Amino acid sequence: MENKMDKKFGYYIFGGLLIGVLFGSLWSANGNALLGIGFGALAGAAIGWFAAAAMLEKEKEKKKDK
Repeated sequence: MENKMDKKFGYYIFGGLLIGVLFGSLWSANGNALLGIGFGALAGAAIGWFAAAAMLEKEKEKKKDK
């Protein structure tokens, strides 16, 4: 069960990273596209991490209520 949650956690982070890279490629920071992609990737990974942590807490609450 723990391995399944680790995979789900990784999928959320990777999905956030991809979305951040796509968003960052559209927005160039001060004319530097690579910098925009880097910042977008970091922001996307952070958002994915927070989404995964929220889902993990939700799963824990479901188990606790049962």
